Amino acid sequence: MASLRVGFLGCGLIGRSHAAGLSSVKQAEIVSVFDPDGKRSARFASDFCPSAGLDAIAASAEAVIEAVDVVYVCTWTSEHRRLVEMAAHAKKAVFCEKPLATSLDDAVAMQQAVASAGVTNQVGLVLRHSPAFRWLQQQISQANVGRLMSIVFRDDQYIPTQGLYDSVWRSDINKAGGGALLEHSIHDLDLLEWMMGPISEVTARMDSIHGIHGIDDQASVLLVAESGAHASLVSIWHDMLNRPSQRRVEAICQRGFFSLEGDWSGPVHYELADQSGQPQSQGTLGDEQLEAAAAEVDKITNSPDAGFIAAALEDRPAYPDFGTALQAHRLADAAYRSAQAGGLAVPTPPLVFDKS
Repeated sequence: MASLRVGFLGCGLIGRSHAAGLSSVKQAEIVSVFDPDGKRSARFASDFCPSAGLDAIAASAEAVIEAVDVVYVCTWTSEHRRLVEMAAHAKKAVFCEKPLATSLDDAVAMQQAVASAGVTNQVGLVLRHSPAFRWLQQQISQANVGRLMSIVFRDDQYIPTQGLYDSVWRSDINKAGGGALLEHSIHDLDLLEWMMGPISEVTARMDSIHGIHGIDDQASVLLVAESGAHASLVSIWHDMLNRPSQRRVEAICQRGFFSLEGDWSGPVHYELADQSGQPQSQGTLGDEQLEAAAAEVDKITNSPDAGFIAAALEDRPAYPDFGTALQAHRLADAAYRSAQAGGLAVPTPPLVFDKS
């Protein structure tokens, strides 16, 4: 069976997470890595490169790209565009962590680069693979629940400059581009448009309780879809170290109520009514039962990394790709413009690229 040589640019927490995800993918072998922190590169190579060991440590990003078939870009955000464009120019399949870039303009340029190069590309919006969110999206799309009316979405975690994340760069606006909304809740903006359909209006308010220049740690966003559905998103970076990434979602349709706790394995609770509004059924799904229910309707793998490698091997589009991420960046851009101006903002028109 064919296999791919994999290279990693960035050997921190998120890089290690994806490397662990590849450990069970027989068609992929990590053979080259680079991180400006040599000690971090050495730990990564020792842990995830059993064949090459410390010989996997490369002298530069360019050396990694030259040595491999596919590239994982897991650096701080401001480096993403440069490295993705290098990989695309070399005709290498590329997986880029979220968010794509620190600005909408850079995200557009990155999407254009991979589209023009015709390379398989995927972005780290991993909750698109979550059984909990996949099942929820499926259910609120069913005709029997009527129209989706509203979603209430709360996302909180301790500020990631400490604890498990220990990402000092996330306190540097030049490297991160933004705070809780862009750096973390780009996931949530993507999920909301996936569940609601195209978003036409965005209104936002942001604050920085920690006083870090340019880094929002409190964001409240109201989104209105073309369908008329509303969503309210609250994204918080606090100081409670017992609360890493946490999400709670409530979706209300005309004849259905759904609540999600736990953004991967649930549980997800549901209450359904019949056409007359009388109670019809209710229940709770979680863990293996939820995974099986999600798999009944779609063919999406639970493993983002296995999905990317399979797409790269077959030279076909991966999921979710840079185009999907670009739509989420449109919403983030509108939210930051709204917060700055103190009023409603309209997302830029959807952007479509060809390979010419």
